[in-house]
Amino acid sequence: MPNNNATSKSRFSLEKILANNNALVIISFILAAVLWLSISINQAPEVERVVENVKVKIDTSVPDQLGYEAFGADELYVDITVKGKRYLVGDNVLSADDFTVTALTSHVDAPGVYSLQLKATAKDPNASYTIVSKSMDNVEIYFDTPKTAEFLLETNVDCIAENLLASDDYVTADPILSTKKVSVTGPTTEVEKISNIVASVQTKGNLKSTDTLDATLTVADAYGAEIKYLTFTPAADSITITIPVYKKTELPVTVDLENIPTKYLENPPTITAVPETIEVAVDAKKLSSLDAISIGKVDFNTLEPGLNVITMTLDNITDGVALYPDQEVKVLITLEEEEN
Repeated sequence: MPNNNATSKSRFSLEKILANNNALVIISFILAAVLWLSISINQAPEVERVVENVKVKIDTSVPDQLGYEAFGADELYVDITVKGKRYLVGDNVLSADDFTVTALTSHVDAPGVYSLQLKATAKDPNASYTIVSKSMDNVEIYFDTPKTAEFLLETNVDCIAENLLASDDYVTADPILSTKKVSVTGPTTEVEKISNIVASVQTKGNLKSTDTLDATLTVADAYGAEIKYLTFTPAADSITITIPVYKKTELPVTVDLENIPTKYLENPPTITAVPETIEVAVDAKKLSSLDAISIGKVDFNTLEPGLNVITMTLDNITDGVALYPDQEVKVLITLEEEEN
């Protein structure tokens, strides 16, 4: 049987609420707000919004069958414009991760540069907005089989100032590359065209000390045309060129003795050079710490008791550069006579 008491109580509560003016006002306000919100959402005008930096993906299904790789495809991004209700396309709703931009490769059939059409789609198949446009409709990508080869680097130093060195008190030597050769990877057709690779730096000049600069690599074919779509090992932006700069000076001559017997460690033999001093150029930063310049090494085991005369050239100097490299120096080393 129905519970008449419960039905009576429910009817009484509803009648009580309807009889309460304050309650009716609150209920009316809530219903009006819900109705307004529903109408606002359904009738809201559509807006356009730009979603930035959507990464381009290369469709590799066809190139892979030919053994081709895509070159020049790294870090390609486009902006896309979408249209829809504000609450569907707002900044806090959509991001670049909600879209896919694909470069179509169905017509790739031989090595070379192709202009690929871009197709933009929403990852949500039920998206209630439309893609209106893209910041780019096509991208150029090079397709070919990959090849890696090693090349020696050439150097080029361009001086902005009239003089590379500050004055005649300084000299320089050949520029020094941080690496003598690089490994180049790229499209086979392009790698095989490479004639030379030049590492270049530009200095303001008037140098008074050794300077190290970041190099720029230029890759050219036999006709001087630049070749692109290449990567380098070590990385191109890590290669430097050092321009050695030395200050002219005159220093006493010495030699380094090897395999010295214990008895000569505290009382080394007398060493005399003819001439006693030579003109050299040394790193200005090291000049203050040099009181003599070593012109090479002498093995003690080759010396005999008494006077030893050794003629040496200046091509073994390590702490500087000989201004007159053809000059000869006689080194006189006197050892104690052996007692009978």
